[in-house]
Amino acid sequence: MQRRRFVALMGASALSLTTTRARAQSTPSAGGTIRIGVPTPTTGSLASNGADVNTGIELFFKSIGNQAGGKSIELVFADTAGDPQQGLDQSRKLVGEEQVDFLVGVVNSSVAVPVAQLANDEQVPLIVAVAGGTPVITGPERSPYVFRTGITTSQQEPVLGWYTATKLEKKRATIFAWDFAAGDARASAFSAAFTAAGGEVVSEQRPPVGTTDFGPFIGQINPGYIDVIYAYFAGPGAVSFVQQLRQFGFTPDVQVVGPGFLTEGEVLAAQGEDAEGIITATHYTPEIDNPENTAFLELYGQEHGGVPGTYVEAGWLAAQVAAHAIDAVGGDLSNTDAFLQGIAATELQSVSGPISFDDQGQVIRNLYITRAEKGEGEGDAMALNVIDVIEKVDQNWTPS
Repeated sequence: MQRRRFVALMGASALSLTTTRARAQSTPSAGGTIRIGVPTPTTGSLASNGADVNTGIELFFKSIGNQAGGKSIELVFADTAGDPQQGLDQSRKLVGEEQVDFLVGVVNSSVAVPVAQLANDEQVPLIVAVAGGTPVITGPERSPYVFRTGITTSQQEPVLGWYTATKLEKKRATIFAWDFAAGDARASAFSAAFTAAGGEVVSEQRPPVGTTDFGPFIGQINPGYIDVIYAYFAGPGAVSFVQQLRQFGFTPDVQVVGPGFLTEGEVLAAQGEDAEGIITATHYTPEIDNPENTAFLELYGQEHGGVPGTYVEAGWLAAQVAAHAIDAVGGDLSNTDAFLQGIAATELQSVSGPISFDDQGQVIRNLYITRAEKGEGEGDAMALNVIDVIEKVDQNWTPS
């Protein structure tokens, strides 16, 4: 039966001396249990995202009876707080003291880099569930111990930039994105693709992370000079931004585009009709029509109510890939190379469509173009309707 454990903080200095020695003395998957370390943020500004990833991981293993490869699964959770040093310390503890067989998790890009380095140094497999703003961890110099099931900026913003200029025929853009690593990466990727496809970026606004009062930034933009706004915000920031765009009179006349975080799940419900017409590029939406997603939505609704967002799906997919690889080696993780090969060879149907990996450990998956629209019936809620699908998008995607 699956067991869920939480790890408390421990100083990095003690762990750094014991991790390698402890792993050398351990036997992976001893007995009938496989122990999976889950480093995610459950405190701090990314706590809700980390909680959703954890929910997705737990929900998937529950859906398969908390077993894979004939062995029970034990999840050992650790709080990274979205902080690189704490994320590294906690992951060291998972590997050294907790003796987990491998790691699944990580939400933000700043934590992904040191944890990926740890995985390489300690030769422990790592499946990164999100952290799409860090191309290096699945780039040409990537560690063979690291895989990422989360979509990267190179699989999302380039498609959206090209689509905005060519399919939506928008030519003059203002970019809004939070001022941090992922915001930099996403804004740059959209801008490059949009301009390469014939568009022009007129201006950029970079509010500090966590901003919810966007008036000083929106007020600097003349709506007559642009025909599209690209926005990268999530959670409460996304709600406030979309509502304030309407208050300032930008929407519905100026098209708004962004990655799926801008209008997903509970965010869209809070935005209401202010979000109408917004177009997003996302790797997951509840509107995907396949048997896997139907079962996923039903199970999530039974366990938690409502519909899952992309972070829940991220945890689910990372866990699904992990279970698939465990099954591929019959539950025997003593041969790490065989387990890594099992991950690399993964081809499966997920709730978001077909999944496989490139030769650098980065997932290949569909990208869905959605539009926020109100239902036709009186009192109907807003929904994200799929208007286009770009299939099998890899991290080196270019327009065909």
